[in-house]
Order: sequence, then structure tokens, then C-alpha cells
Amino acid sequence: QDMGYYVINNLIKERINMIKQLQEVSLKSLDMINKNAEGLEKLAGFLHKTQLQLTSLAVKVMELEKKLEMYEQRKN
Repeated sequence: QDMGYYVINNLIKERINMIKQLQEVSLKSLDMINKNAEGLEKLAGFLHKTQLQLTSLAVKVMELEKKLEMYEQRKN
């Protein structure tokens, strides 16, 4: 009977250790996921700013093209 208790107790301890290890792995995975999410958020912000700058640049180019066209019409 003592042997059975010993075996069961060891199995339970092994399972507890496995659960602890899985928790640790899960927490590390969640941490990595959070860091990736933060990185993606920063990238999205950077891309948004870049898009705004490109839009602004496109508007300025269009304005310059109109001015150039008007200048060339006056010249001719």
C-alpha cells in the first residue's frame, strides 16, 4: 500500500511540474505575443505617418504642376 501511495504521489508531483512548465511556456508565449503586438502597433503608426506625408507630398506636386502649367500657358 505504501508503494502505491509513493507511485501515485510521484505521478501527481510530475503532473504538477508539467503544469508549471506549461504555465511558464504559456506566459513566455503571451509575453512574446504582446511584444509582437507592440511592434506591429509601432509599425502601423509609422506607416500611417508615412502615408500622411506621401499624401501631403502628392498634393504639393499637383499644386506645382498646376502652377507650372499656368506659367507655361502665360509664356506661350
